[in-house]
Amino acid sequence: MSTLKVAIEQSHSSALKSTSQNAEFTPHEDFDVAIIWHNMYAQSNFTTFRKESQGPIDGNLVGFAKVSESGIFEEVLGVSASEHMFCVTVVCTKNKEDGVSEQIGSVL
Repeated sequence: MSTLKVAIEQSHSSALKSTSQNAEFTPHEDFDVAIIWHNMYAQSNFTTFRKESQGPIDGNLVGFAKVSESGIFEEVLGVSASEHMFCVTVVCTKNKEDGVSEQIGSVL
């Protein structure tokens, strides 16, 4: 058996044991959520940026839904959300000067 396979199996077994022994474990609520925006429209000067946001991911999802409903994006290509990260890929022909930064800032 390869060393990598043994290491993966041991790690998996250890994680399962650890999870079952600590059933009452509650993760901390006081962490920042990394928010990453990607604009696939190359001619826009609103391209990619990363910010940190305090608070639960649900607030970020609601904020993004409101910005998306405003029609600022021509298309939403992808949204990925987890407890610690929120990543959005969009097509937006507008530039930062057209109010994109302010609207996106409302999600933070």
